Amino acid sequence: MNPNRRTWTLLALALFLSGAYIFAFTDWLSPQPIEIASQIRPVIQPPRFGRRGPKTAPQSPDKPAEANPAGSVARVTFSLDGRYRLTSVRVFALNAQGEPSKKVWDLTGKSRELNSLMYGMNPAGMTPAEGTDAAAPLEAELAYILEIRAGRRTGSHRFKTLAVTPSEN
Repeated sequence: MNPNRRTWTLLALALFLSGAYIFAFTDWLSPQPIEIASQIRPVIQPPRFGRRGPKTAPQSPDKPAEANPAGSVARVTFSLDGRYRLTSVRVFALNAQGEPSKKVWDLTGKSRELNSLMYGMNPAGMTPAEGTDAAAPLEAELAYILEIRAGRRTGSHRFKTLAVTPSEN
């Protein structure tokens, strides 16, 4: 074996081992997780998420207020760290050990680019997964986990909601 060929062989072996190390022991090649923040909204009117146009008129005293879809539980909104085309949204109720016990919301499809969503409101382009219905009502003080996917990127977030007291309505 001549010295030039030995040099190229050792260089190729070093590059292969470096690549194997980067692939197996670092997260340089994996996408960053999606950061999610939740906010509890004990209001009756859903947030507008920056949409333009006329605001809804205030309720008159003789008209009943819009019913909260979750009953007496505050709404929950989620903000994402960027704009994503979501491909999957799932929410699980957690048991006492902190493990997912039942699925309460499951959407699939491809949403338009968005940076926030609200529990129970399906983003445009997403529908309930096969064999599931719309989002189940949340229960106050019960822990949940939201899992979202946008292509290869994923994110998860634990949250709780609160009961809405009559004075907050």
